[in-house]
Amino acid sequence: MPIFEYSCRRCDHHFEQIVLSAREKISCPKCASGAVEKQLSVFSSPGSAKAESAVGAGCACTPQTCGCR
Repeated sequence: MPIFEYSCRRCDHHFEQIVLSAREKISCPKCASGAVEKQLSVFSSPGSAKAESAVGAGCACTPQTCGCR
């Protein structure tokens, strides 16, 4: 069962949802709006950030939120 991240365009609430079917209608748990947008997820595993930064690979940080370097 894939877990997707969403952002509500109405109230700007960010949430995760288990999606069982591509036809499933997703709505915001805070305001019940159907105007949600799927977000890009960044996956990691234990120790992967250290290994990636050690070899100079990107760590998916933004200039404002980078804690890898």
